[in-house]
Amino acid sequence: MTDNGEQSYLLTVRDVVPETADAASVVFDLPDELAATFAFRPGQFLTLGIPSERTGLVPRCYSLCVPPGEPLTVTVKRTEGGYASNWVNDRLRPGDTVRVLPPEGTFTPRSLNDDLLLFAAGSGITPVMSIVRAALASGSGRVVLFYANRDSASTIFAPALRDLAAAHPSRFLLVEWLDDVHGLPTTELVRDFAEPYVDAGYDTFTC
Repeated sequence: MTDNGEQSYLLTVRDVVPETADAASVVFDLPDELAATFAFRPGQFLTLGIPSERTGLVPRCYSLCVPPGEPLTVTVKRTEGGYASNWVNDRLRPGDTVRVLPPEGTFTPRSLNDDLLLFAAGSGITPVMSIVRAALASGSGRVVLFYANRDSASTIFAPALRDLAAAHPSRFLLVEWLDDVHGLPTTELVRDFAEPYVDAGYDTFTC
């Protein structure tokens, strides 16, 4: 598998961690000699080669959910009728190998010291989680996250985000929005929520 001439690498799956009933995180073992090749910035993604009897490999992009320095991990949520996402959730196991391209993507903060306003919905939390964790661990800015989901059962990373909010009360504001409790968030609500942070110069990311 190649993309824009890039070489892919065969990585071994260390673990497959269920996150919700329809999402799992895949942790890869990374040999020391590939550490520089797979160095990444918060918010980037990996392209995985998913085996297919018809085409050999199906390339699919999945965002990294961890900060730099932690084991290479992507989170994959099932999509209805989605071949690759269902294959990962149903069939991938520790010890399996997957063809992977090096990290790519520009959904990354200019500086982890900037104040950040983040909006995420559903599996859009995956690259945002990488940014949140990196900013709180290595940066000095404040982080605000508005995170919308259908219901609590479908909320990926809920316990981890609450732990981060508890550990960084002066730097991290977490707003959890559940459609089954609050209804769908309106344009006006999101605009009014964002306005004071945008006026204060927060960099904004939406996924």
